[in-house]
Amino acid sequence: MTARPTVGVPQGPLGFLPRAASPGTATWEYQVKHEHFNPHGVLHGGVVMALLDTAMGHAVAELVAPEGAFNAAAEMSVRFLEPIRAGTITARAEVRKCGKRLAVVEAEVTDEQGLTLAVATATHAILRKKKESPAPAPGHS
Repeated sequence: MTARPTVGVPQGPLGFLPRAASPGTATWEYQVKHEHFNPHGVLHGGVVMALLDTAMGHAVAELVAPEGAFNAAAEMSVRFLEPIRAGTITARAEVRKCGKRLAVVEAEVTDEQGLTLAVATATHAILRKKKESPAPAPGHS
């Protein structure tokens, strides 16, 4: 299992903050920065998508990593409901179904007042590391 991000410590180039995680759920935050605005003066949708993807990916990982598996987004759909101009936004993700090969996860982004700003669904592939073949015994090929 890979190391779990430390709660409250900014992660990656956008400075997302992990806030909580348990099997099948994850919560991440982002402090809105003007340098990430689009030409129309609101937060670029790609930043919102990245926050949602981060929360959803970690929610699935909390379920599958203890089994030695890892996950990767295979599909994601986002609906933007409100423009974002300031404050702290929070993405909360929950796995709806986790099978042997696929997981379905949902998430929403809210502002500090609880207004829903965006919602997303994703399908994640559940992958297992291939076991390495044992090395041939010396003198055998």
